[in-house]
Amino acid sequence: MRFETVKDILLSDTPVPDIFISDIMPNLPSDAVKVYLYCIFLSKYRKEARPEDLAAKLGMSVESIHAVFAILEKEGLIISTPEVISVIDLKEREISRLYRKKTSSDATEAVSRTSMNIRRNQCLDSINKMFFQGLMAPSWYTSIDHWFGTYKFDEDVMVSLFKYCYDRNALNPKYIEKVGATWSSRGITNHWELEKYMEMMEKVNELGRQIARKLRLSRKLTSYEERYLETWVSEYGFDIDIIDLALEKTTGKTNPNFRYIHGVLKGWYNDGLRTKEHILAVSQAATTKDRKKPGDTPPRRDSFMQRSYDDAFFDMLDKASVVGKDKDHDKDK
Repeated sequence: MRFETVKDILLSDTPVPDIFISDIMPNLPSDAVKVYLYCIFLSKYRKEARPEDLAAKLGMSVESIHAVFAILEKEGLIISTPEVISVIDLKEREISRLYRKKTSSDATEAVSRTSMNIRRNQCLDSINKMFFQGLMAPSWYTSIDHWFGTYKFDEDVMVSLFKYCYDRNALNPKYIEKVGATWSSRGITNHWELEKYMEMMEKVNELGRQIARKLRLSRKLTSYEERYLETWVSEYGFDIDIIDLALEKTTGKTNPNFRYIHGVLKGWYNDGLRTKEHILAVSQAATTKDRKKPGDTPPRRDSFMQRSYDDAFFDMLDKASVVGKDKDHDKDK
């Protein structure tokens, strides 16, 4: 005996998992969404349909249908064989991903895990309410757990990571992971380290704006240029006064660039110069030394010793002139 409900198809519903709508659908092409929904409908009634039938029904080409099948299979939404298209149960798939078998542990480990889990659950609850209005999809929980393990952030840093991305309208896993990797590479694990990093980045951003104005740049600084700024501020400890001295050395250059400025600042840092006064003093001493440096031997004109001419000299000169005239007179005779 078989029991069934007779219901007009016009009055029936085709359930679509919320996880598809929240996590998967935004990243799918529109044709893929259309085909997937129709596949759910067909599988519900166990109907048969060839790719040609789907193409005619949905206003697509057969080649497009096959291409969409490949996309849906890659996303783990269907399993495609020459004869059967199986629609994956997304809720069961997510439960399998999130479920972990319980294993035994000693009392100390159990207490530690319980304490950590309380903080972790409070963190997840805060993220869910603050940034997802209480509707955070299950996949986010898996991603957050992965980031905790990879970056070793504490709970405050994880909440700050989401707030940082949320404030920039970039609340997506790829961007969050990129920012998280950057913070981790700077050695950030707790809120105190994050606060120090943010203070340093605020100085870097302000410094970048000042340099862009001085160099008359009509663009944003590249990530490579920002790394130079971080080095000058964080590693070298230079302020805008010292960096201004390096900028002055670009005067007259056709295309001043950050590599040249970095070379100047790196030279000062390696020479142990840490203040503007010290740099100016060393530069002045070098200029003075260059001025005193001996050059080529100058012409000897006007360098002779001046002789003193007395009355005896002029008497001798007069006698010599008279004798000379007498000799010339005798020759004429």
